[in-house]
Amino acid sequence: MKEWLIVLLCCVCSVAMLAYAQTADEGYQMARVVSFERSAANAQHLTDSDNYKISMRIGDTVYACRATAPAAVFIDWTTGKEFPAKLNGKILLVKNPNGQVEELNIVGKKAAK
Repeated sequence: MKEWLIVLLCCVCSVAMLAYAQTADEGYQMARVVSFERSAANAQHLTDSDNYKISMRIGDTVYACRATAPAAVFIDWTTGKEFPAKLNGKILLVKNPNGQVEELNIVGKKAAK
């Protein structure tokens, strides 16, 4: 009888640890890509060639963002796709499917229609 109680207690502890591990990304919530477009390349500053204008919706707010990164970072980003995101002041931290966190600079926000 004691053996079964110990096994049951171990199972309950395992389930509790798994549930806690899933909440490790505290503060992240799902954000939907509302619009995504690549900005025109600047001939004078070639380092600015991979600029993007991205609008992300979290809850009832749409955030207009700008990002600079290689094209490979945003290969899977399309309108309507959802990513885990977290607000950090004027920066929106967004997790890619590979787990890498991208920083999007927030330039404006408005209520969603």
